[in-house]
Amino acid sequence: MTRPRPGRRPAPKLTPVQLTTALAVLAVFIVAVVVGGWIGAILLGGMAIGAGLLLATRWEAVDPRMRIFRLIAVLATLAVAVSLAFRG
Repeated sequence: MTRPRPGRRPAPKLTPVQLTTALAVLAVFIVAVVVGGWIGAILLGGMAIGAGLLLATRWEAVDPRMRIFRLIAVLATLAVAVSLAFRG
């Protein structure tokens, strides 16, 4: 068994719940983009609002280096939702 290098953490383990959640989010994103219009915008907007609420409630627990990436992901999802709403 190899030991991790000093200063490096071992790769995190994904639980089945985490994997299922990630796949569900990806599926909703793909369906929303394919469907488009107001339905897609509502799907993505709801997902972005939920992710934003989770980020806001767990802000102090999230590593400071990861906060910006998660915030960018929420804002990017909102931007896609707005573009879907006005794409028609």
